[in-house]
Amino acid sequence: MSTGLTMKVLRISILAFILLLATSIISTTLVMGLTDFDQSKQLQDGYKEAFTHTVENYKNQRFTIEITLEETVSNNSIVYVFVVPRDDWFRIRDNASLGISDIPAENFLYNESVEKVYFDIDDKTVLVTLVGENIVIPDWNPWTMIFLNLNGEELSSSIKVEHQHILWWLWIVIPSLIITGLITYGVVENVTRYERVKMSSEKAIKKLGIKNEAERQRAAYWLISNGTEDDLAQLIELLSNENPLNRANAAFAIGGISKRIGDKSLGRVLIDQYNVDIDEMVKGEIVNAMCDVADESALEILEQYLKFEHNEILRFNIAEALEVIASHKSIPSLVEIINGNNTETLKIVCKRALTKIAKIEGTSADALIKKHSK
Repeated sequence: MSTGLTMKVLRISILAFILLLATSIISTTLVMGLTDFDQSKQLQDGYKEAFTHTVENYKNQRFTIEITLEETVSNNSIVYVFVVPRDDWFRIRDNASLGISDIPAENFLYNESVEKVYFDIDDKTVLVTLVGENIVIPDWNPWTMIFLNLNGEELSSSIKVEHQHILWWLWIVIPSLIITGLITYGVVENVTRYERVKMSSEKAIKKLGIKNEAERQRAAYWLISNGTEDDLAQLIELLSNENPLNRANAAFAIGGISKRIGDKSLGRVLIDQYNVDIDEMVKGEIVNAMCDVADESALEILEQYLKFEHNEILRFNIAEALEVIASHKSIPSLVEIINGNNTETLKIVCKRALTKIAKIEGTSADALIKKHSK
């Protein structure tokens, strides 16, 4: 591997590390949970004065509730914390004769009472915090968290509500996969670019007959993009090679190079090879090459394949070639396709070719269609 390529891979690796680090920081924040509410709250007495936190559109979110009663609250105080559908809460809040017990048990996602309790830990008095975990919102309906004080006096508390998606790991896996894919693409692109630069006409021609299809195609497309008239001579020799892959790829490359440099001189060579070749795959590639060369000498073969219904792509290429050739000899075949049971795409290309011929003939496409229609 060259020094230049090594430096490119090193730069990509450093960028990848930075992206992964940034993703890890963001993902860790999301995995740890997002805070919905976190502050001190004075809990007033009674149903109508209860503190509520409504959760909407949080399906499959896992909630954690933390509540701590402050030091000023008397030791026998209790706060009821529960999670129910919002409509259930409205029903008991607005009806003085109803209470918590009137909500069906199955409608509670969470139901707990908070008492002010102290424990001695390491010779220190610690106020216990209620933590309600794994409260999973099951659907898209609005659910309400209620902090209810029925002690007859105001209570000071600290309330914290956090949520985290139950599939939190996706925040790590998906970005990591995307970044890994981008890294892989970057490395492969740079490596293959280096290999493409090393490609030469001699190497490309040798690869036209190997078993690896990807390498064959790469070699053929390299020749189409970079091949010269000198390469055409070697490709013509390959047309008589005993390996059908060599012959097919040679025809493909000949057509592409000829089209790029505007050389129509090999039309007769392709016709001669078509007439002697017995492999249908090779013959098909030769016809495609004839489309690229677009020489009038191949009209008979092109028109023959234009009527074959089994290869729509080849028919489309032939129609485009007939537009380039623009010979009046093609008129009957083009009219037959236009009037026949063919795809609209093929008809449009044939009509375009006919229009060009009509312009040369000093008439219109419609007039030619009328004249040559049976």
